[in-house]
Amino acid sequence: MITENELLQELRTEAIDTVEDRLAGLSETLQRFGDSNLKSRDILATVKLEVHSLKTVAASFDMKALKAVCHRCEDYIFNLSDLAPQAIVDIQTFADRMSECLDAFVHNRDVDISQLVRKLPAKRASFEVGDVTVTDMEVMLVMEPGTANKIVTRELLECGYRMVNVASTMDAIQLIPSMRPDLVIVSRVMPELSGVDLACALRSMPSTRAIPVALLASIERNDPHLADLPKDVPVLRKGTNFSNDVADVFVKLGIL
Repeated sequence: MITENELLQELRTEAIDTVEDRLAGLSETLQRFGDSNLKSRDILATVKLEVHSLKTVAASFDMKALKAVCHRCEDYIFNLSDLAPQAIVDIQTFADRMSECLDAFVHNRDVDISQLVRKLPAKRASFEVGDVTVTDMEVMLVMEPGTANKIVTRELLECGYRMVNVASTMDAIQLIPSMRPDLVIVSRVMPELSGVDLACALRSMPSTRAIPVALLASIERNDPHLADLPKDVPVLRKGTNFSNDVADVFVKLGIL
């Protein structure tokens, strides 16, 4: 009769094999980019499927570093409608880092995820943001997809911040401790945990209480709906002063 440890080891081996196969498929797909018979949109669709599958396996088997890199890659390609040569180079970089994460998992080596993700290719906008110099400041925007998300993302990209978008507060609470962004901006109105809930959770956990967080809201700081918001969590308002307000938060925190 197979023991529990043997079953877990078998499942772990199957997960490793699955990731290896997916990574091989991803690399093969990228190499086919030069095939004139294939449309870049078709290749992009395959890449998105492979990366999502990799993230699912990584999440199921607690491959934290691999999951973080897959999330960043998925976020990078989310708004792409076509593949340019530079995007191919960047996605291959993501794939190389995924392979390194798998190797670390296989050999039980620790990975500094916060440093790893900061060396990944910076997210590119789906709109023209002009000649912007990307800084080392990393901002995680926790907000549902939509028009408002695109506007806020554009504002942050125009400021030159490295961006990562997370669509769920539940996903954010798993990613933040390992990614350790310089600032988390969370929308007040979110499904599952609200923005106030997430801010309270980050402030209460020893592993995240030092990570700055700001709430994006359309109401004033003294509104009763924000009564439970920690006093040191600033409220950002969408509008003409948004970029300056974000910069002010960094200055107050001594980051800029």
